Amino acid sequence: MKKILFMVMCLAAAACTNLDEQIYSKIEKDSFFTSEEQFAKYSARAYSSLQHWGTEKSYWSFDMEITDEICTPFNPNGGWGNANNGRYIEVQTHDISNSNSLLEPAWDFCFNGISACNDVLDTFNSVDRDFDAKNRVIAEVKVLRAFYYFMAICYWKNVPYAITKKIEGYPEKKDRQFIFSFIEKEIKDNIDYLAVEPTTTYYGRVTRGVADFVLAKLYLNAEFLVGTPKWAEAEAACKDIMTANKGASYYKIVDDYKSLFAIKNEFNEEGIFAIPYSTVYTTSDHYAFLLYISTLPPNLCEPLGIAAKAWDGYVGQPDFLDSYDASDKRKAWTWMYGQMYDINGNALTIEVPDPANPENGIVVPYIIETDFPESTFDNTQRTHLQGARIGKWAFQSDMTLTGGQVGMENDVYLMRYADVVLMYAEAMVRQNKGGEVIGNADLDKIRTRAGLPLFTAETLTLDNLYQERSHELAVEGWHRQDMIRFDKYLAAWWGKPAMDENDYDLPIPKAAKAANPNLK
Repeated sequence: MKKILFMVMCLAAAACTNLDEQIYSKIEKDSFFTSEEQFAKYSARAYSSLQHWGTEKSYWSFDMEITDEICTPFNPNGGWGNANNGRYIEVQTHDISNSNSLLEPAWDFCFNGISACNDVLDTFNSVDRDFDAKNRVIAEVKVLRAFYYFMAICYWKNVPYAITKKIEGYPEKKDRQFIFSFIEKEIKDNIDYLAVEPTTTYYGRVTRGVADFVLAKLYLNAEFLVGTPKWAEAEAACKDIMTANKGASYYKIVDDYKSLFAIKNEFNEEGIFAIPYSTVYTTSDHYAFLLYISTLPPNLCEPLGIAAKAWDGYVGQPDFLDSYDASDKRKAWTWMYGQMYDINGNALTIEVPDPANPENGIVVPYIIETDFPESTFDNTQRTHLQGARIGKWAFQSDMTLTGGQVGMENDVYLMRYADVVLMYAEAMVRQNKGGEVIGNADLDKIRTRAGLPLFTAETLTLDNLYQERSHELAVEGWHRQDMIRFDKYLAAWWGKPAMDENDYDLPIPKAAKAANPNLK
């Protein structure tokens, strides 16, 4: 199933194999677009843009870096930090220029995705043929485009708007209110066409659950985006997911948290929308899931069964690591810290300079400390033993991960049911209806799975929900929205000063402005 999915995506996506669109221009539309399967194959071109999510310079990595989750300071080899034209220290300190090389890929994720959706929809609209489920596939692409627009307005106040590639001139610049209304209407107009039951046929495709999830996010963040809270609407969107199967949900909180991030993790019952990845089929640093190469120290790779020499970049920010409750199992499930072991369970050692005589080395246990100085961004190289690494997604240990063009096998669940349950709880608390959430079986299971006590009427507070979201969904790409919504984003944290409200809106990348004069 997964192999077939990748073959379809790579054939359909120009960027995946560097094929141009002449392949499809040679196909007679009337003879090809005759079934849902054929429409779905062509729509894969829009889905393939999602696979940029897991690369080193991406929307996902930008979201982690710009929040208090991770940082990328100087490593022992003098890389990262203030190197690479200062792209990481700019993001860490929120002094981001419009030429920052992490900012532009975040923009491209949104607008390359929108452009691909427009191209697919233009082709579909030119096909004068009806068949069962044609509207379903068209609705999938329209909701996917709405998702890309939602991600864009969470970063940028004004964005280019186009719903077809057949326009004269350049796309016009529209504000958040306009795009918010467009997203809302687009989803509502198309949601009833979408598949309700998330069968394996719709793995990695937009279903009704995906549409409701995007709506819930839109409404949950409405106060920031358009100045008007929409907590009741967020509650309703979540409940639609939670009750779609005869009063129950098609999704569930699974027993094994780590199964969501395992190497072979497709078709997990908690996953609502997955980005499929493959060591074989999604290669290159543009479409591969490259977490291992971005976070691991090079001297830890071979003991873990990894052939590559990783780049020793992403590390957890000390304050974030300190925010976990001592009994929260998710800290160890998300981060690599403490004593390191090889794939056979043997404790590792490392040679470091002898403090008494730095010209000589001594062998010490390979113990990663979670704390290290803020000065590592500017002038102090941290050691291999400083900074927890991201270990949430399991790494292959069979030496198949060989370098920066070879990605991990794990799929990434961009949307999962635990997030829905926590959004629902938040929407209820913000409406002073938190008491109705106490005893919710799904919320209770999220807590017990993590080794934490159940929420009570006294402990189900916004501050505690913020901490719960931070740790349940750590490094999954949603934290900036949460920090803004819970009034944490402008505060000072490790390596970042307090900011004013201008910090909410990011600069439009220099290259985007050069390409579209309407953005100036």
